[in-house]
Amino acid sequence: MFNIAKLFALLVLFSLMVNSNVKAAQQLTCATTHYPPYTTFDKATNTFIGSDITLLQMLFERINLEVKIVNLPWARLKKEIKKNSYDCYFSLGKFPHREKYLDYTSTPTHITRIAVFTPKNNKKLDLTKKVVGVHRGINFHLDITDLHQLENATFKKLPSNDILFKMLSHQRLDAVITSKVVGEYVLKLHHPEFVANITDITNYQLPTYIAFKKQTIDISMVNNALLKIKATHPQLFEK
Repeated sequence: MFNIAKLFALLVLFSLMVNSNVKAAQQLTCATTHYPPYTTFDKATNTFIGSDITLLQMLFERINLEVKIVNLPWARLKKEIKKNSYDCYFSLGKFPHREKYLDYTSTPTHITRIAVFTPKNNKKLDLTKKVVGVHRGINFHLDITDLHQLENATFKKLPSNDILFKMLSHQRLDAVITSKVVGEYVLKLHHPEFVANITDITNYQLPTYIAFKKQTIDISMVNNALLKIKATHPQLFEK
């Protein structure tokens, strides 16, 4: 009788250990960056809000993941991908050099469209010998160098869109190239008095995704969950 009771106790203990390990395997750490309105980091509360955050929280709940989200400067986040420092990243453009390290979802979190922001008094968008501000580590300007005499401009790389538009509003930059949605959001929130010309780059679109470190998760399960969310909450993807 003693041996049977002892064996039963061992089996229960083993089961608890297995369940604990399974749960631990589902606790991931994801890296992103402050990029409002998609991801907005509140330093005071150490929390994120934003449209991408809402979507990701819904996804993680649906696939039963416990996820810790950490805020990194964009330039550092890109370097961490090669180091396999985090379990997932969002929202990322899909490029071959990143796909060596990451499994991307098939449904984007949002699609980036870019624009050139200049002061309203600029009659003509000619960036010859102009000082153009860009977000450090985000190379939108390299994809449109043949537009608006951009190849003859001087680029100033700065660490955030907030700083870019502060400098534009103070006339320390002639133009800013960034996400149209992000730029409009920053201007409305922080510089409502500044009136800008906004020139859409209509032929440029960059889908961005959540991507997981390889062998971290069943990516087909994540894809299926995203499709179900999109079917019931299409507004989360229309940004």
